[in-house]
Amino acid sequence: MLLAPALAAAQSKPVASPGAFVPQNALSYGTPGSPATAVTPATPLPVGGTVSVEPRREAFQLASGNTASSPATLFGGAYVLTQGCTTYGTVTLRYRGPDGVTMIGMVSKTAADSGGGTVVSFGGGAIVDVSLSGTAGCNVALSRVPQ
Repeated sequence: MLLAPALAAAQSKPVASPGAFVPQNALSYGTPGSPATAVTPATPLPVGGTVSVEPRREAFQLASGNTASSPATLFGGAYVLTQGCTTYGTVTLRYRGPDGVTMIGMVSKTAADSGGGTVVSFGGGAIVDVSLSGTAGCNVALSRVPQ
């Protein structure tokens, strides 16, 4: 019985926020050892990974000077594929298939874009690359459409 008042006093102490002042009932985020950031309309909850990780990339150069780049891992969502070549053969956007090895053709282009690019959608973590066949001077880019 004598412990009850001491236990009640220990339980009523406020818990310190993990950084800068944040109301105790606010949702917040931050990295260990740095001030917390309260979630507000001005500072929304970050998406696409942890706060301490490099921000997600929004654009990928899949080919430059007719040389294909290494495969890119996408955040996911809608992307616009644009390409320009001095000589066209076939430009094929490919994604890694379910076996984790095979690259599967998704979109093939044999001429310049006339409408500003082709919209394609991917799930998070999709791995893509581009295959060039019979082309010269090709540059290919994939840019994420903001939501």
